[in-house]
Amino acid sequence: MKSSKIIAIALAAAITVSPFAGIASTSVSASESSATIASKKADMKSQLADIVQQESEVSAKVAANQKEFTQLKKDQVKLEKSIEETKAAIDKRKGKLEERARAMQTSSATTSIVDSVLEADSITDAAAAVIAYSKFQSADVSIVEAQQKDENKLAADNKSLSAKIDNQRSVIASSEVAAGKLAAQKAEKEVLVAKLANDEKRAQKAEKVAAELAAAAAVQPIKTDVKEVAKADEKTETSTVAKAETKTGNVVSVVNTSTNKTDDTKKAENKPAKETTDNNAGSVVSGVSGAIQEAYKYAGQAYGGGAVPGNFDCSGLVMYSYAKAGISLPRTAAAQYGATTRISESQAQAGDLVFFSDGGISHVGIYLGGGQMFNSQNNGIQTDNIHGAYWGEHLAGFGRIN
Repeated sequence: MKSSKIIAIALAAAITVSPFAGIASTSVSASESSATIASKKADMKSQLADIVQQESEVSAKVAANQKEFTQLKKDQVKLEKSIEETKAAIDKRKGKLEERARAMQTSSATTSIVDSVLEADSITDAAAAVIAYSKFQSADVSIVEAQQKDENKLAADNKSLSAKIDNQRSVIASSEVAAGKLAAQKAEKEVLVAKLANDEKRAQKAEKVAAELAAAAAVQPIKTDVKEVAKADEKTETSTVAKAETKTGNVVSVVNTSTNKTDDTKKAENKPAKETTDNNAGSVVSGVSGAIQEAYKYAGQAYGGGAVPGNFDCSGLVMYSYAKAGISLPRTAAAQYGATTRISESQAQAGDLVFFSDGGISHVGIYLGGGQMFNSQNNGIQTDNIHGAYWGEHLAGFGRIN
């Protein structure tokens, strides 16, 4: 009986100093807390899925608008070429008419026409000669006028096309702004999903602790008063020192209780051992070193689109390597940017993350120090200079894993 009381004291003390005490102080149990977090995570994932769908639709619209814009520009080039050709034809015909008019003024062309009329065998032949000449002149004038109309129409079409191009450019700009906002929202949601996932893991560990404590005590949630147990043991005539150890996860609790035949008040002590957790607190150097070593295993592999060996994209390589070292990171470069603390280049150390932007966070690498990074890019998984021809222009900043 006394042994059960000692265990009860130990368990009660362990719950008091447990790192999960904050969870126990809430108005819900560990399982309810875990379920609540899981529900929130599911809701956040649903919102994230909606944003991804919207982003996909907007990206498709941007691509379609860009394609239409490119075609409009090609049509404009064709119209401008047609306008130039029409202008050249008009100028050429006008030149010939002017030459012909000058020739008639300075030569016997007019006399020839008169002679043709005078030498005609009949009035009908004379009239025919005049009409033929007139038609010849009118035909040239009509052609010039028709070409002038074509030029005017082409110019009007070109003006209309220019307006369409300007409007399409505005539509593309608006779509890109919308895409940028969606990308920011997606990154924010990804960060929240990752945080909720970590919270859920902590809550599940708390549930495991509570279950193991209850199983060890073989009782319902303990409500034993430590002072009452000590008073019940005061009637014994011998001195007893008992130790009860409860090991759950990373917490170790040891309680000593003693009784004698005096009326002195008994004392219960609880001294938990140094707590170690899997959140890498205090072991950043070893964890980061492990992540770098893991990443180097895949040097030379081709760039992929996933987060598993043989198919790494940039953020996939980072997430997988750090996960192997016990460090949890979200999936995308944008989300990893949101999940880290901003630092300057002078503060950056090996194991920090370095980010690049191309209208939004689009690439991430593992910083090695000395301006070098290890990353998965189009040329494969390799080391690159962050100030190189391309990278230097798109360097967005550095992030330290929280």
